Amino acid sequence: MKNQLKVENISFNYLNKKILLDINFEYEDRGVIGLLGPNGSGKTTLMRILVGLKTPKTGQVLLNNKSILNNRKELVNTVGYLPQNFEIYNYISGLDFLSYVCDIKGLNNKEKKEQIDYLVEKFNLSSVIKKRFGSYSGGYKRRLGIAQAMIGNPQFIIIDEPTVGLDPEQRFEFRQYLAGIGKESIILISTHIVEDISFYCDKIIILNQGKITFDGYRDDLIEIVDGKIYEGIINIEEYDKVKENFKIIEQSGSERGKVKLRVICENNNISDRFTKVKPSLENAYVYFQGR
Repeated sequence: MKNQLKVENISFNYLNKKILLDINFEYEDRGVIGLLGPNGSGKTTLMRILVGLKTPKTGQVLLNNKSILNNRKELVNTVGYLPQNFEIYNYISGLDFLSYVCDIKGLNNKEKKEQIDYLVEKFNLSSVIKKRFGSYSGGYKRRLGIAQAMIGNPQFIIIDEPTVGLDPEQRFEFRQYLAGIGKESIILISTHIVEDISFYCDKIIILNQGKITFDGYRDDLIEIVDGKIYEGIINIEEYDKVKENFKIIEQSGSERGKVKLRVICENNNISDRFTKVKPSLENAYVYFQGR
């Protein structure tokens, strides 16, 4: 059975300030949606509305044709949420916490055991599950967080900054977890780390100043900037002149006295030391935000 998520005409104000303005998008079946945007763009507010924690000024959120906002109790098992700052009391064990969430979602004892055993194995929590939460590393805290979001086999899962605070190895491991979950549910992931999005997202939504400025697929976003990205190596003395004439979107050291740059050029009027290159998703995002 296909899942369907519809967000219709969502607006939200806070202290007479418009935080979200007429947000509309929809997604069907399973997979991962990436929500991108700078700090203050309204991402967190939107996510809290999507899980029923905030009530919008206008609009509705429909999951399989049922309103999340009007059926919070009924839909508690169909929606999972991992906030950016996932914290519980330090003295509670991971096992006790998962058991508590199972109780909230109305699972009987058999279902509770099956769910916890499955999630502990899926997220490699067996070595810490009976220990106090305060002893967990950042990686184990995020694993427990996504495990609790999956209790009840939700059809829709929202995750805010999934890899925040993780080292590179943990980040890679967590991306693999999320890619796998996307085969079972609709997942919406908010992040400012474009590399995360490129790993497991097909559909991308960009939010800026409370408005959706892009709603499409990864290849569509890259296509917008295709043919406009150039890369070259220059002497360090030329850096200011290049910066004055082109938007620099990547730079790295090269040999001594030189720097490797990736820039945006829309009219092909650039030194022959620069060559046109295939843009990355991050290049496309930076370009699109600049527009």
